[in-house]
Amino acid sequence: MTKVISKILEIENCPQKDALEALYKPKFWEEISPVTKIEASFPSPNVLRTNIVDHIKVVNIDVEMEGELVLTDKGEEEGKGRLIQFNVRGNKDVTELEGNIRIKAISPSKSKIGIFIHHFVLSSNFMSLIGGVAELILRTKITSILRNIEKYCKVSQLSDFQ
Repeated sequence: MTKVISKILEIENCPQKDALEALYKPKFWEEISPVTKIEASFPSPNVLRTNIVDHIKVVNIDVEMEGELVLTDKGEEEGKGRLIQFNVRGNKDVTELEGNIRIKAISPSKSKIGIFIHHFVLSSNFMSLIGGVAELILRTKITSILRNIEKYCKVSQLSDFQ
């Protein structure tokens, strides 16, 4: 459905180790998610389960969404940082979503975080609600996630989620 969507941000006060550990904490996702309401849990060590309520301003609709994101740590790649692949399952609105998160240490206290979506497909019911703005909405949400991490790191420590 889409070409690669990518957003990358260098974040101060964001040690790579702390960022990697925070990814697996429900409170981290509840803090950084750019939605009206989110409940997050990890029923398995690498499975993020969320219930989301949001208002999508671009198309002026309310959305309730539930599903799981499976995170697969592929390890450190020399010169590129740590690679975590993800895909969606159990979501009636997003039938396919594949991508990855890359976290690279720039210094002991600064990391570069990238979110890359390689493929996503929405259900026909959901697609009829949001029309052709799906990619714009996804780009906006990903940018907001990274900006919310940056804002959090300006006033708090990611190690607080440990």
